[in-house]
Amino acid sequence: MRKHFASRASLIPVLLLAAAVPTEGLAQDANADSAEEIAALREQVRSLEARLSRLEAIDAEPITLDEAASLRGRYATSQTIARPADPSFPDYAGPTRLTVVDMLQDQQPGKADPVDRKAPAPTAAQEDVTEQRQGTFGRSIGIDLGLSYTHFDNARINLDGFLALDAIFLGSISIDRINADIFTAEPRLDVGLSDRLFVNASVPLLSRISNFQSGGVGGSAAGLVESTVRGTGIGDASIGLSYRLLPESVKAPDVVLNTRVKFPTGRHPFGIEFIEVQGSEGNLFIPERLSYGTGVYGASVGVSVLKTLDPMIVFGSATYFRNFKRDFSDIDEIPGDQPGSVKLGDAYQIGAGLAFALNDKSSISMSYTQRLVERTRLQPDGQEARNIIGSQANVALANLGATFSLGEHVSLVTNVGLGLTDDSPDMALSVRIPYRF
Repeated sequence: MRKHFASRASLIPVLLLAAAVPTEGLAQDANADSAEEIAALREQVRSLEARLSRLEAIDAEPITLDEAASLRGRYATSQTIARPADPSFPDYAGPTRLTVVDMLQDQQPGKADPVDRKAPAPTAAQEDVTEQRQGTFGRSIGIDLGLSYTHFDNARINLDGFLALDAIFLGSISIDRINADIFTAEPRLDVGLSDRLFVNASVPLLSRISNFQSGGVGGSAAGLVESTVRGTGIGDASIGLSYRLLPESVKAPDVVLNTRVKFPTGRHPFGIEFIEVQGSEGNLFIPERLSYGTGVYGASVGVSVLKTLDPMIVFGSATYFRNFKRDFSDIDEIPGDQPGSVKLGDAYQIGAGLAFALNDKSSISMSYTQRLVERTRLQPDGQEARNIIGSQANVALANLGATFSLGEHVSLVTNVGLGLTDDSPDMALSVRIPYRF
């Protein structure tokens, strides 16, 4: 390309000189050789024009994929695609366009390229997805209001008796069903301390409605009884810290280390007594109140990875949850106090998914998460610790989400989760509205 520009530059003076020759004056010259000189000059001009046409027809030298990407969109500094959206951030390059003169100057031998043209600037939809998964880095403050609804439906058959002759059951049979609805409002404060450090804190508010049903009252399959328990309260508060280990580049993904601490600010479930529902004839017992937290301190550590493959974004995460042992004045549902200690089971969670940018303002995502929870251990005072049978869990969800950029500082994030195992909620809906100052 540089050779072509140089050749054309050398031809311009010759063309101008040829155009400036006064052909009419030469025609009027009485010299016999003037006609031949005019013909020679015209032939030279035609030759130069033909040469210029051939140069214009020559194809440019092939360029690489990285160079092709550099010719699109805005130009940015050598920074991760998952960069903060705050234009006041020092490393934010902003929209910049290069002229042809700038491009020619950049191609001079021995001159360093002042800009990194590895990839086009991310769209608002891509930045929103990155902030959801990795956090809002950069010196900024944001408020995130989250609203969610979770529904559980669990049915079981209770047998109290024995088999006679391996075929006949003697005893009582009851069919219990529990429907639980949990509404959660969780405001969160996000603070970006630098381009690598990000903190956030949240305090959820829960409203729970649990409906208990039992069949087989009085020995009749048609005998039904039900009762509903409601309650509203504050859940467990938490504070999290994220550190960017590796910023995203053309070949490397964005890698973020996450850690979080949970505080038992919500009412715990231990020591809540169960009472018999009137008219159930001993078939149905319900808790006298509902809990809103785990009752123990907890911490988690994990890593999340994200890579932009325009227009697709792929992401994944792995997290370990640790629950710490704690003493309570009462740890069972039997009337009277039974002091002891509780060790909730630790958990391991993995997740992966992808998002597609539909346009500059919206995207859709699909993901899968699975959490494996170990057994809970109880140790009454003066007794040995024992595992609680059936306290382990396998929670798996398939998630479908959509993100919409509503403005320069606000967006809308929606998600629908479908339970895939018996321990999972049947349905989980969430809506989040993050606002960045």
